[in-house]
Amino acid sequence: MRYTGKELKCRAREAMKGNYLVPVLAAVVVALLAFSANCIVMLLFQGNSTLSLALSQLASLICSLILSVFTAGICSMYLNIARKRSYSIQDIFSMFHQDPDRIIVVCFVLTLINMLCSIPLYMVQGLLVQADTPEKLLEVFPVVFGATCLSAVLSLFVTLPFAFSYMLLVDDPQMGAGGALRGSVSMLKGNKLRLCRLYISFFGMGVLVALSGFVAYIWVEAYMQATMVQLYMELNGEFEKASQTERPVESERSGLPIRADDRNAEA
Repeated sequence: MRYTGKELKCRAREAMKGNYLVPVLAAVVVALLAFSANCIVMLLFQGNSTLSLALSQLASLICSLILSVFTAGICSMYLNIARKRSYSIQDIFSMFHQDPDRIIVVCFVLTLINMLCSIPLYMVQGLLVQADTPEKLLEVFPVVFGATCLSAVLSLFVTLPFAFSYMLLVDDPQMGAGGALRGSVSMLKGNKLRLCRLYISFFGMGVLVALSGFVAYIWVEAYMQATMVQLYMELNGEFEKASQTERPVESERSGLPIRADDRNAEA
């Protein structure tokens, strides 16, 4: 069973109907935690020395690895919503009880990949430091902008096959980080273009979010996450299994003998 992007979005809207509040609150809580962690890192490691910058980057990495466990908890919440199971804001802490080291390793691998994809941006960052006048800044802006776009596109396409790693870890507490990464690549084999098109389909909403001052970002993010969960469930075979369990019930109903009351009614 293969759904179009529109159908996946429709299923996501149906699943999220009346269920937006808790995921949005969860996203706000995690965002506040991330903001607080960044503020603490900036206060602890002030200065422009090489040691301060290195310690600042290391502390930021550690914070992002810990926050990835909360991100996996949010994935668990969206999966519960899509499967019509009970959920609560406490789901964001759920993965801390399911061997969080697996999630941290996956996050570390993805962070390392993103850093490698950002090499073009790192190469031109020195131009911004040297641009001490508005005229020089305008001169280097096209180069920096181009490097930023190149790094973003590289990061998107290289990390795309690993998009379902967290969801696989949520569904299988015994699965390791390597298994989740390989499993995501296997699931998205032949479907990477579909996922990419799904991402691009939210571009218009992203523009509206930017124009609104990013006020509606968390709502659009919730809608996008719910849609990705629908694609995951399709590729995981859950929709097909559900349809197969419904067919025997329908066939049994159609094969039931007609009761005497039904014959009299027909007469």
